[in-house]
Amino acid sequence: MELELFRQDLIQTSTCATGTLAVLPLTEEKKTQKVAAGDMSGVVQCFSVKKGEFNVAFKTLPSAANKASGGHPGTGRLLRRRLHQGLRLVTSLVLGKGKSQKDKIFVAAGNQIKGVNKKGKEFFRFNTQLTETIRRVDVFEKNIWSAGEYVHNHFIEAKDKALYLCPDRINDAEVVPLANPAELWPVLACQDRYGVCCAAYVVDSHDPQHRFPNAKEVFGIDFTKTGLNNIVVGREDGGVEVLDLEEAGQLRTVYSIKLTESINTLDGGFLTGLLAQEFVMHTFSGKEEERRASYYKQIDRLRAEISTLKQEIEAERQRFQMKGGDTAMLAMSAPFTVQDKCKLEADEACYVLTIESAVPIFTVAIQCNAALQMLDVPSNVAILSRSPPDEANGNLTLATYRCQDSTNRLAVKFKVREGRSAALSAFVLPAISPKACVVVRHTIRPLCLHQRIVQMDTSRPTNELLITGQFTGGDAHTWVTGLLPDIPPTLPPGQDGASYVFQNTLLGTQLLCRYRGGEARFVSDLVSTLGIIHEHVMREATNAKLRVNVSFNPSAQSLQHSVALVWPQLEKQRTLKKTYNMLEGLAELKMQDGDISYLSQDYKSVLDRADKIRQEYKEQPQHLDHLVALIKDLYLDYCKLTGVATPKQRLPALEQLLNDTSSTLEQLMEFLLGQR
Repeated sequence: MELELFRQDLIQTSTCATGTLAVLPLTEEKKTQKVAAGDMSGVVQCFSVKKGEFNVAFKTLPSAANKASGGHPGTGRLLRRRLHQGLRLVTSLVLGKGKSQKDKIFVAAGNQIKGVNKKGKEFFRFNTQLTETIRRVDVFEKNIWSAGEYVHNHFIEAKDKALYLCPDRINDAEVVPLANPAELWPVLACQDRYGVCCAAYVVDSHDPQHRFPNAKEVFGIDFTKTGLNNIVVGREDGGVEVLDLEEAGQLRTVYSIKLTESINTLDGGFLTGLLAQEFVMHTFSGKEEERRASYYKQIDRLRAEISTLKQEIEAERQRFQMKGGDTAMLAMSAPFTVQDKCKLEADEACYVLTIESAVPIFTVAIQCNAALQMLDVPSNVAILSRSPPDEANGNLTLATYRCQDSTNRLAVKFKVREGRSAALSAFVLPAISPKACVVVRHTIRPLCLHQRIVQMDTSRPTNELLITGQFTGGDAHTWVTGLLPDIPPTLPPGQDGASYVFQNTLLGTQLLCRYRGGEARFVSDLVSTLGIIHEHVMREATNAKLRVNVSFNPSAQSLQHSVALVWPQLEKQRTLKKTYNMLEGLAELKMQDGDISYLSQDYKSVLDRADKIRQEYKEQPQHLDHLVALIKDLYLDYCKLTGVATPKQRLPALEQLLNDTSSTLEQLMEFLLGQR
């Protein structure tokens, strides 16, 4: 059964953090349920909808620090910076879990926790004195659990009870009744893909079957009225799905929609009536929408809201004109916030920089001191313009995305070669006046195409790089964090070393990093990876004036194994280039003769796939050059680490061999091992 749900916009708040909306339980009078929401301006409000009428139960004032600043606070790294400046931004909003706390609202702002009842009266305030921002809070009777970026705390009657320092970043936290309903246990979802419960690790505990990829919010509600809850999934890219469980135990999508901004919070209940349940969404820009199976037309209320907005816009326009209008040179902070995330897409071995703004985006300029291969994103409503590299100033990538339609979200997709660290900057300009700009920055690490995995495949032939010397475990950890993504900034508590396993998303090779004070061991089946590590560590050790000793244990079988992984991709790109060159001649022949029945079936197949071949070839030269450069680096690194002198005159011959479509893997291996 497919669901047909209708949209209704409820309120517009300031930009919001994740987990800052909750639906209060039903009352004895069986009225519609109230909704409580907090935002980044420090406002907490509670409202209800009955018979199409919007009623506000209470609404607090913005934080004093935020009003004085004259702008809206940002998210992500901006969130931490503004909290340090004294702003009280709502970072978590939940309902109490105790019997008498079901309708009590608990709000975390900075390092403070306060409780308010459904009428807006504050009955509790607790300053935790924590140095981290509270990202998640849970309350059960006299117990309070708070989760920051790395630390999880437990308080009883506002006094410290327990503390857990997580070895990696905490993405989310919850307390659940594992043993019995009266005893709650904290469960943490960590960046290292482990779940933590009472200091015990559970591998891949969040969705081990990967049924909800890229899910940001998941909750249950009975839409189909079968007595079983449907699963509602909200994603970072704005996708929303309602899933139903079939008799065979399989999940089936009964409703889906794609919004233009990320879903920060989902909840549900009887929001506008008692006949059917609805779910409410809180998006990044502060929009609160609900989806339901019935629909009330509220034309009068919407017209009144539009009239009020027009008056506010006119008042702001007059105030702006009094200050000089478009010709005025006004010094001001950016009047909008930006949420950004740079994520590695393992399936495609590329990065996606997602930029989301509270106001429509006009243009985004990309600057990087590394050569990036910009890729097309079908969902983008922007035109990509590339500029020539400015090597004199270190700008190897300059590109601009100009939005054609009104959009608050833009995705920048690119490929990058491993080898050196790089700085990526994105300049976001909104489609509002006066013009302002927000700059977001990300660091691309030397081994940026590696992602964390649980364990290494010991059956592979590997090379080993051993570094010893007078350095601490903290020094070695600093080297590793500068090389690889998704590494905690500090060592695990109470340990002088650590061990991590990574996999190269482009080639499938693996890397083991195991280090402690005085010794760092790196094992990989790809020599180039160890070459990059060797170069980075020697540079950092020299800058820190540390003396280190390096030993390398090579494996010829590993070299052959690595080349064999690259070879299928190289052959595919060479064949594509050959097919494209053939296509141009066949297309000209078809245009001149018309009748091509005399051609072989292979040639006809090339003409039938003409559009697909041309589309793939648009990016082919960069792909082919990347693979050729990768094998050349592999050869140079192997010779360098094994102490073999590499004649410069052999590199042109190697490049010619790699571009020759008739060459074989055996010929390439003979060349790399010096047998020809």
